[in-house]
Amino acid sequence: MGASIKDVAAKAGVSIATVSHVLNGTRPTRQHTRDRVLHAVRELGYAQNQSARNLARGRSTLLGLLVSDVRNPFFPDITAGFQDQALAHDMDALVLNTNYDPQRTLNSVRRLIGLQVPGIAILTSQIDPSIIDMLAERRIAAVYLDLGRVGQSISNIVLEYEHGIVEALEYLTQLGHRRIAYIGGPMPLKSAQRRKRAFLETAAHLGLNAAQAIDADFSVKGGYFACSKLLNGSTPTAILAGNDLTAIGVLHRAYDGGLRVPDDLSVVGFDDILFAEYTQPALTTVSVPRSEIGKAAFQALWGMMSETEQVGREFRVGTSLVVRQSATPPAEVHKS
Repeated sequence: MGASIKDVAAKAGVSIATVSHVLNGTRPTRQHTRDRVLHAVRELGYAQNQSARNLARGRSTLLGLLVSDVRNPFFPDITAGFQDQALAHDMDALVLNTNYDPQRTLNSVRRLIGLQVPGIAILTSQIDPSIIDMLAERRIAAVYLDLGRVGQSISNIVLEYEHGIVEALEYLTQLGHRRIAYIGGPMPLKSAQRRKRAFLETAAHLGLNAAQAIDADFSVKGGYFACSKLLNGSTPTAILAGNDLTAIGVLHRAYDGGLRVPDDLSVVGFDDILFAEYTQPALTTVSVPRSEIGKAAFQALWGMMSETEQVGREFRVGTSLVVRQSATPPAEVHKS
């Protein structure tokens, strides 16, 4: 059997209550007493009972983090940023995968409510509206992604997709491209809607009247087959993808079709996932600082949990273009 709190107290030469106060932070203790207790904990390999710790503090130290797809390389940096902040504040994070399923999201939230968590970060667009009211009524701090509003126990993180799309399109037109196509994501996703709308509005503003925009599913395979559709029609000189997985699919389809990137076809992605700089050629893309999203999500929860009124806030996360090797002036510009 493992060491008990009584064993730690005996080894440190203090009372059980003192050990509890040191480990739970429920009462100030002198530094040398704290050092003795922590040394005894390490020596004995004592593992604290989480339920007892929560009882001593009067609330759970567990926070919920819901993401759409743990396999999508967009989410690991978000998760790491959130977990790092949680650990720095002596909290823990339980990460749940919704798989873009609203019912699974609802079930995950109910599970977290059962665990009596004080806060939940729901970083997925597939949300049953009842979830927002359910958490607010229970005064559980919640932060959402692109929800569009804030309130008591409700914070919101806004990603500036539009700025990234505008910057990417302007970059391609400055290179000389006029036939630019866009491959987006599934329309039920608000983020996909915003990116597509930004493309169409910016293309019209730049005078790209023949700009094409088709929907896919934000996957490599989806990008591959969407690119096939584009190449079967009037061939664009550049393709802007709604995310990097789609852009990687475009790179594969171009290779299979005998097109050289960027000489025959320029490609720009969105997100700047880890793999983006290791594609051949390295992918020019719009960078989304995902670790900052994770940090902002924790800060939103921590701020609400620290206030009696639990007033929510809006957090904005910007984007920036990262120029690599997958975009260059079109062939006709090179020749002129």
